[in-house]
Amino acid sequence: MKIFVSGGGTGGHFFPAIAFMECVVEKGFSTFFVGSFRGIEYRLKDSIPADRTFVASHPFMGRGIKDKFIALYKNLVGGLEVSKRLSADGVSITFGGYASLPLGIASILRRKSLYLHEQNSIPSQTNRLLSNFAKSVFVTFEHSKNYFPKDKAIKTGLPVRKRLLEGLSLKVEEARRELSLENQLTLLVMGGSQGASFLNQLATQVFSKTQWQGIHITGEKDYKKLSDFYREKGLKVLCLPFTESMELVYRASTVAISRAGASSITELSLYGIPTLFVPYPYAVYDHQFYNAKEIEDIGGGFLLKEGDANHEKVIELLEKLLQDKESFSQRIKTFANPLACSVILEYILKDRA
Repeated sequence: MKIFVSGGGTGGHFFPAIAFMECVVEKGFSTFFVGSFRGIEYRLKDSIPADRTFVASHPFMGRGIKDKFIALYKNLVGGLEVSKRLSADGVSITFGGYASLPLGIASILRRKSLYLHEQNSIPSQTNRLLSNFAKSVFVTFEHSKNYFPKDKAIKTGLPVRKRLLEGLSLKVEEARRELSLENQLTLLVMGGSQGASFLNQLATQVFSKTQWQGIHITGEKDYKKLSDFYREKGLKVLCLPFTESMELVYRASTVAISRAGASSITELSLYGIPTLFVPYPYAVYDHQFYNAKEIEDIGGGFLLKEGDANHEKVIELLEKLLQDKESFSQRIKTFANPLACSVILEYILKDRA
């Protein structure tokens, strides 16, 4: 059996696909990746642990009429191109985003078994469309089940890369030492792979008022400005534009402020970090709000809308997390499934038996 995998356009779709492929390769199965030339997956193609191909797929949502017609044409052509690569023993799994549509189309045309993974609480249009042809839809959030046929939706959690799973064995003091931090309360602030200007500004106020030690992942755009700010103010904040060593960052952190993308939520949950989520208000279908709501409902953190997020309110909620840190930590841990990759693979193998 050969497993064809697709997902990309953004890191939120690409990294879970890579995590799943790592698991597939480790268990001795053959795999092949399909991506888009214009997505993050093409820029990071050397990190893909298998053979791959790229096609000229285009995004559809939020585009004008002309661009939508171009997207439909490109995705159909990409699907026809990918269909030539599907092997007789092939099955397909897509992880969402426009980059996954050509593999979905190819699988339908070739009548191959198709599986989907939906990262967010509110599914993308791509996955809603493909779900009509899929055998199963694996979901991260319970809320997602409302959008798919009940007999197809299976909550497995989000696949996480092997490096992050291995980082769970790190000791807190060891991680802080590796990052040249003191062994004390550490606040993590991160706005996703691109950073978040609103959270970046908010973080400077929080760190200035509390004097807490921190790790601030800023994104490239604001990195120099914020790095200079923390140095000039004499604040104990490790400022990073981006890092591949997230296992060290998570293990070193006591509490966090974060946007509410599915990968960020899953990784913070995996490491048991009580978090104040400030969802990106312009996310498609406001899905980040519903992502964070699920964590707040299980008692793993707090949800605060951007419009209500001033530094006084943020500090108040962070102090509440710290007052009952162990309880919040245990509850947020119940969300992540470190075995998500294996569970998904087991479902696929069971169907093939």
